[in-house]
Amino acid sequence: MITDNLPHKAPFKFADKIIEHSKNEMIVGLKFISHNEPGLQGHFPDEPIFPGVLIIETMAQISGLCCDKGKSGGMLSTIEKAKFNRPVRPGEILKITAKLETEFGAMARFKTLAHVDDELVAKAELTIVYTN
Repeated sequence: MITDNLPHKAPFKFADKIIEHSKNEMIVGLKFISHNEPGLQGHFPDEPIFPGVLIIETMAQISGLCCDKGKSGGMLSTIEKAKFNRPVRPGEILKITAKLETEFGAMARFKTLAHVDDELVAKAELTIVYTN
């Protein structure tokens, strides 16, 4: 499974499944938001939402798997133009689409979108640095 290439392990591995992949072009992955996610504990007790920072991390993990560089899925280097349109709640499925915009050396820049069903819930431009 391609997600096994991530250096992350539970509970910080957020890329659950890759459903589409055109190497060095684009990748689409899923994150199933369960009711017992560690990130939901205390965020917020009466109305849990998946933290925006973890949505960004999910985008980064999935983006990092797009290119075949280095031994791992790479590391997040920059976050730009991040926008959150609505909260993501337990029971929902995040569908992350990452499109490679440009590569420079050991770095790659992606435009990422996060959807729940057909609704855009977040977007960001991310740069991933690949290490050996």
